[in-house]
Amino acid sequence: MASSVLTSMSGRFSIPLNESVSEIEVKKSLFICHLNHADSASKAKQYIESIRNKFPDAGHHCWAFQTEQPGSTRSIGCSDDGEPHGTAGKPILNILCHSNVGELVAVVTRYYGGTKLGTGGLARAYGDSVKASLEQLKTKEKIPWCQTTIEFEYSLQSMIEKALETTSSEIIELQFSETVKMVFRYDEQRYEELSQQLTNLSKGKLNLKNPF
Repeated sequence: MASSVLTSMSGRFSIPLNESVSEIEVKKSLFICHLNHADSASKAKQYIESIRNKFPDAGHHCWAFQTEQPGSTRSIGCSDDGEPHGTAGKPILNILCHSNVGELVAVVTRYYGGTKLGTGGLARAYGDSVKASLEQLKTKEKIPWCQTTIEFEYSLQSMIEKALETTSSEIIELQFSETVKMVFRYDEQRYEELSQQLTNLSKGKLNLKNPF
């Protein structure tokens, strides 16, 4: 007995490798931008709160997040945090959405320097702060995992585990009864290679469903 079920997959794009921090000064006002990875709105908000706690004496903590693939607007948010409407959150968000990097959260902390910048000056300053962090941001490629469940005879287990190892796939769960049920994930770009190995090992009984 052998079977497989495809349950999920995602796309390939660049995401932050680690946090990026920049500082710029505009007419004695200090703008500190913290840029980091966030793949959900809840994680973005947790990060925003951590920056608030780090700089409790600052006048403003303006922020934005875009937590899906580059350009997506399905999971976004922004805040001016007391600055004039549209002068901080939206400029930050606009830069994130056009950055060619996904799953981003940015918090720009402002210490007022005594000179008003005007609405246009504020928007430019917040935008330039984010741009400075993006310029030094290191990224990595997000692996597009496909998660699959397969069921097979005990005699195939060690060979299947070897095939998964050679294709950098990861076992998530094993269940044992009359057969072995295995939940694992694999890189969608290695689908053909892994599918061929599993087909050969099971003599044609086990085939991954094509995710494309």
